[in-house]
Amino acid sequence: MDMGIFDSIARGLGSLRPLSDAELEDEREALRQRYVSSGDVNEASKLYDELHRYDEETTRRANEAYENSNPSEPRHREHGWYLPNDA
Repeated sequence: MDMGIFDSIARGLGSLRPLSDAELEDEREALRQRYVSSGDVNEASKLYDELHRYDEETTRRANEAYENSNPSEPRHREHGWYLPNDA
């Protein structure tokens, strides 16, 4: 199912999800180069924050891929696996 229009809207709102892995990597590298060559502290700070967004998206994708390739094990609840579900 092609989600082109939704991807365009999401991208327009700043979401990185519509990007392919290669596009994400290419855009991050271009951003990193701008950050390294920046002479203005304010611009560098903004670019650093943007780099962090790209890193978070890369981590989210890696975690999602891991979860999809490894069957989930039973997860324990916050207060212990031995407590009943009905409280």
